[in-house]
Amino acid sequence: MDELFGRDEERGRLTAALDEARRGMSGVLVLRGGPGSGKSTLLDHLQAGAAADFEIVRFDAVESEAELGFAALHQLLRPHLSQLPKLPDPQRAALGQVFGLEERTSPPDRFLVALASLGLLDARADDRPLLCLVDDAHWLDEESAAVLAFVARRLHADAITMVFAARNHPDRVDHLAGLPELAVTGLDTDAAGRLLESAVPGALDPGVRDRVVTSTGGNPLALVEAARELSADQLSGEASLPEPMPLGSALERVYLREALALPPQTRTLLLTSAADPTSDPNVLWRAGPELGFDAGAAAAAEERSLLSIRETVRFRHPLIRSAVYYGAPLAQRTRVHAVLAEVAADLGEVDLRAWHLAAAATDPDDVVAAELDRAAVRTRDRGDWTGSSSLLARSAALTPDPPARARRLLAAAEASAVAGSPGRAQALLDEAAAYRDDRRYNGLVQRVQARIHRLTGAPAAATYALLTAARELGPVDIRLARDILVEALVQAQISGSLAPPGATRRSVAETVRSLPLPAGMRATTGDVVLEADTAVHLEGLAGAGPRLRQAVAAVRHEESTAPELFQLLAAACSHATVLGDDITLHELAWRLHAEAGRQGAAIPMALALSHTAVSELIAGRLDESERLFDQRAALEEARGSQLYLGALLIAAWRGRFEEARALAEAVRDHADRTGQGYQLVFLDYARCVVELSQSRYEEAYLSLAGQIGELCQAKFALVDMVEAATRSGRQDEALGLLELLTRLAERTPVPGLLGDLARARALTTADPSAAEKLYVQAIRHHEDVRGPLRRARSHQVYGEWLRRERRTRDARHELRTAHELFDAMGAQGFAARTAQELSAAGDSLPAGAHAPSGGGELTPQEARVARLAAGGATNGEIAAQLFLSVHTVDYHLRKVFRKLDVHSRRELAARRDRLTSA
Repeated sequence: MDELFGRDEERGRLTAALDEARRGMSGVLVLRGGPGSGKSTLLDHLQAGAAADFEIVRFDAVESEAELGFAALHQLLRPHLSQLPKLPDPQRAALGQVFGLEERTSPPDRFLVALASLGLLDARADDRPLLCLVDDAHWLDEESAAVLAFVARRLHADAITMVFAARNHPDRVDHLAGLPELAVTGLDTDAAGRLLESAVPGALDPGVRDRVVTSTGGNPLALVEAARELSADQLSGEASLPEPMPLGSALERVYLREALALPPQTRTLLLTSAADPTSDPNVLWRAGPELGFDAGAAAAAEERSLLSIRETVRFRHPLIRSAVYYGAPLAQRTRVHAVLAEVAADLGEVDLRAWHLAAAATDPDDVVAAELDRAAVRTRDRGDWTGSSSLLARSAALTPDPPARARRLLAAAEASAVAGSPGRAQALLDEAAAYRDDRRYNGLVQRVQARIHRLTGAPAAATYALLTAARELGPVDIRLARDILVEALVQAQISGSLAPPGATRRSVAETVRSLPLPAGMRATTGDVVLEADTAVHLEGLAGAGPRLRQAVAAVRHEESTAPELFQLLAAACSHATVLGDDITLHELAWRLHAEAGRQGAAIPMALALSHTAVSELIAGRLDESERLFDQRAALEEARGSQLYLGALLIAAWRGRFEEARALAEAVRDHADRTGQGYQLVFLDYARCVVELSQSRYEEAYLSLAGQIGELCQAKFALVDMVEAATRSGRQDEALGLLELLTRLAERTPVPGLLGDLARARALTTADPSAAEKLYVQAIRHHEDVRGPLRRARSHQVYGEWLRRERRTRDARHELRTAHELFDAMGAQGFAARTAQELSAAGDSLPAGAHAPSGGGELTPQEARVARLAAGGATNGEIAAQLFLSVHTVDYHLRKVFRKLDVHSRRELAARRDRLTSA
């Protein structure tokens, strides 16, 4: 039955995916359909069509392996481990740890494992196209599913085709969501009839055929099994058909009856195969003597096509495996698992032995539970959080003591949260939370609840749970309670202005104040940070300034091995921004970046990229800021999400106003959906930049007025707001902002703020002589600032003032200087405003000096690649920064050269500020 009936569209899509790989491109497809819809048959057809010229790796997921983390990855990548030396060291080490080739003190970062997997497959596809097939992908373990989905999203020009076959499974996280899909439904009436006819060896009555087709809904498996199950008399119409037809669970009963009709030895072989998650024939034959079967027992099962034993043991359909396993008496299942545990011990698979021992246990057993605990630790250290959670949950089930059982359930819930399974984590946590006799335990339950909230994108709920945890823990473990408050502080920063009552930064401060450090207990750096942030929100910046500086200094000297280093650095970056200290922000942000890169930590790297990008932005190093924002966006895309904030800020400063307005809507929608209120202040800042660069002062003031205050994160915009207020006739508001800036500069006398203060005073004074001195003072201060932005703005505003004072020659000098700086940094909006002022001052610029330029025909990904190449990055460096393969980078770069009609990276660099996307 090699013919596929009624699947022309499906075959066309699959053939096209193979043809793309033959041309050096990539193809990804998820076949979605219910049980028996023909997904596996389509994979078989695809595999046969690719056998001549593709290297093929295939993994058929089974439910029992869903608890073994990285199980699929092991099978898919093990043939390619010879390529490991080609990977960057952090990636090689992470993947080596997963495969047990390296030992580390902490689990590998899953993002690094994903990058390594992409690199490994990409390197393997150098020889010939690679076809990667995953059947029953809904049963993939969480770790493998997340990694394979990452790889699928980052493929583009890699001669790799990936095809997944999956059912919808509402109880599991769907990591494949968003990938290209093809629905595989029942066959139409004609195709279903022809399939049934081909499966029936004898006569088939037309009426019977039509009734079977209608009853099965065209489900191919049900049609084929009906041909097997129905008698010749029923098929020929001489005997009545069963009512109802065997579908779904009834189909499982058909398989079970078929298995029960086999000899006892064969039934035991089938059960052993179903109980063994490795599908390794060697395991089967080792277990045979003890269980009473040998290779001859397989003949009857293979004759009935129930399973095949080749390099692996494979059931004809997962429903057969399920029917055989769950249809066997409990005593038989436990005996088989006990024997498989002995086999695992002989093979040195200690964790698999513990897994089988747990399955073999029918009563509480502290000894087995303790062994499961040890296995869970080893499994976790390989990065297999799913497997660790499963082992801990089984350990809890075997634990008779209620407190010990609860602690193991809690650990299982936490491991599931880290694995990225919020549904399973919540179910385990709900069971664990039933035990409430221990305040410390109750606090830890809330901490895990917070992690689940973070996983589901609810930062405010996470903050609230962390505060609850700290209050519960305070009387029994003040050290842990205050460490948790550092976590709460970072979460509250993310929520920003969208935080509801009870989950704001002030809420964190009030909780910190209610849980003081006991006399005699040594204060950690986290305590210093907490007290500083508390003082800011309860006492105001005036009284908190010294504590903030003390906190920043403490973080600066924190050891790289500190367990909370990333959270402390993120908090200190926020404190530096509140203080207006651009120098310290730059130092701490880049340290965060370096530490995250050294440890290969994805989430801290996301924070680092955000902070470093903003630091470079306010310095006017737009190319570097755009590179960092590009990497931040690429990281988010690789995780299956989107982030538009960086693109908005860059578009605003580049003078791409229509693009900025569209992106502003996307940013606001994203912030509202995710509760990430921190984005809104930067959204309003971008709007201020857009309006100010067009001399729309009223609109510029109103865009940011609601965000500017003593505790705001946009202190670098205070002088811009003074300008907008002054030039829109809001003198009182301008003086209020000036007072705020004065206090800030007194507390943080860095050149940037001192120059801002001088410019703001010049803008608000009525004395021309004093104004000129202040403008000159501003420029001198800003000459000592890292980056050209502040200096360019001071020259610009000074030049505009000079023109209004009718000193046109002096004005032209200042405006030309400003324009050169703006043009060099790519700030075309302010360059255009300066050019208008120059024209009004009787000067003109060379034609095209600030004209909008092409490049908008590039895709967003092409534009990112082009910008990095223009900045001097190699293809390998670009691939690492954008989480792509080197082949994909090369492909995009060739398209960029063709679209822009450039022939070298030097020519590309000359068009750096024009490399935008459509």
